[in-house]
Parts: sequence; C-alpha cells; structure tokens
Amino acid sequence: MRERTTQRTDSTHVLAAVRDLTRLELVTEAVRAALEEVAGTSPHLLDELVDEEWGHRYGRPVRLGKNPTEPTTRILATGSDAVRLLEHLHRHRAGRAPGPRARALRQIMVQNYHRDHAGRLRRPTAEKDG
Repeated sequence: MRERTTQRTDSTHVLAAVRDLTRLELVTEAVRAALEEVAGTSPHLLDELVDEEWGHRYGRPVRLGKNPTEPTTRILATGSDAVRLLEHLHRHRAGRAPGPRARALRQIMVQNYHRDHAGRLRRPTAEKDG
C-alpha cells in the first residue's frame, strides 16, 4: 500500500452476512438447530418422533427467498413440528434442562405463535393482532 491513496473495498460479503431471515426461515432453522442439538446429545430421543418427512424438511439449511410456496401452510406446519418437538423433549427429559438451541426454539415459538380459543396454533397477523 502506498501513502495517501484511495482504498476501495467490496462490501458484498458484508451485505450477504446480514441478510434478514423471514419468519418461516427463522422457525425452520430453529427447529433444525434444536434437532441437531438433540441428535448430538441424546439421539435415542428422536427415534419415535422424527421420520423421513422431517428429514426432508429439516435435513439441510433453508433459504426460501422472497416468495416461498404456500408460506402460511408451511409456517403453521413448521410451528406444529416445533411444538411436537418441544413437548416430546419436555416429556422425555424430565429433570434435565434443555440445551441452548431448544431454549432458543422455545423463545422463538413464544414470540411468533399463540393458541386460539380452540387450542389451535396460530401466528399473529398485522391485521388481527396489531
């Protein structure tokens, strides 16, 4: 480098690193991370819960872009899977604290879903929930 010259940098990699996750990507990645955590510490806990379809949905990182197919259906299905996973872990890990990824998944679920009067899993919408 010479003194008193103009330096230029390429910020493309910085912009790519801070890309926002959509709500669907966030929940899907949180489920995937919790599954990986459990598989690493207690893989037998997943035997009766995880099937081939779960492997297809959560087996690799998800990047959906701006227009995912059937986003409402997918976010509710992913939320239902997350609830099943958290309930399963709660039942089978009595007395043991969940790992950090399972705790993060629980917090994400609290922030992004609620139960309606009939007990069905719902996600807040701007029109109804402000």
